[in-house]
Amino acid sequence: KKLAILAFIVSAEEKALRKAANVGGKLTINKQLIGNNNQMKKIIFSSLIINLFACNSQTKKVEPKNESLIQKSIEKSSNNEKESIVDYNLILENKKIDGIEISLLNIGNLNLPTGKIIVCDPLVYTELTPLSKSVNPGNYPIKIYIAKTKKSGDRFALAKLEITDKKAVKWILALRENENSNELKEDDSFFGFPVDAGLASFFDYKTGLEFDKFQKEFYERDPTKNIYDDFFETEFKKNAVNKNDPKDVGNWINYKFPKTELNIPMFQSGYGDGLYPAYWGIDANGKITSLIIDFFVVELPELKK
Repeated sequence: KKLAILAFIVSAEEKALRKAANVGGKLTINKQLIGNNNQMKKIIFSSLIINLFACNSQTKKVEPKNESLIQKSIEKSSNNEKESIVDYNLILENKKIDGIEISLLNIGNLNLPTGKIIVCDPLVYTELTPLSKSVNPGNYPIKIYIAKTKKSGDRFALAKLEITDKKAVKWILALRENENSNELKEDDSFFGFPVDAGLASFFDYKTGLEFDKFQKEFYERDPTKNIYDDFFETEFKKNAVNKNDPKDVGNWINYKFPKTELNIPMFQSGYGDGLYPAYWGIDANGKITSLIIDFFVVELPELKK
């Protein structure tokens, strides 16, 4: 898919991708819309098949040509943990990395009434499988870190759910309840979530139940409609940088369900479709301080051992 050069602009092709990924509430793959740029090819596994359980775990073994970017982000450790060998604080704390400008976008808070978190592509998920770790119920800031790339304009590099203001001293691969990192035999493999609509999200388990109900009622009213084209497109457009530009369809929303306190954020997934990991930020006291999603937009140096 062609990438918009102007900052924060999602192209018409990306809009079509969001629509194609959710036709009649069912996952639909349009191969012509997937991974037509070199950057995206760096992170898409050549035989990746995104099935109907888009929020379920999937593992990825990186092809040799991809090792320079993705292999650095994972290493094996014991007790069902895989620790990142890159430090995401480099993105969180700096305004420029290797000549790439980094900016911060605050998109509001996330309400977590249960503290059980789901991470997935919100337009194609069909099963609610929360992460194995949970946090205290509450409202937490959502922060997006944007990289100003030379060839593809502004791209969302990291999405962060800020649990506390303490600095993370290490980053642990976020696993779901049915995942075991000891099954990942290669250092360049990880559990991640597939993206097929160019969007990612994290939200509460209770919100997931509400969203499932919301979608079912939407299609029961009119099965011929598309939930992106006929509902969320308008919400995304509200956050477009240039609302007068028809090509700028918006890169994010933080939608609150009517008559509830539940909300679901949706945001651009870096260069688009692929398989992406999430990490828990762990502070010096061993407590969770954040949850981040890495979209493999910025290559970080390997930590020294």
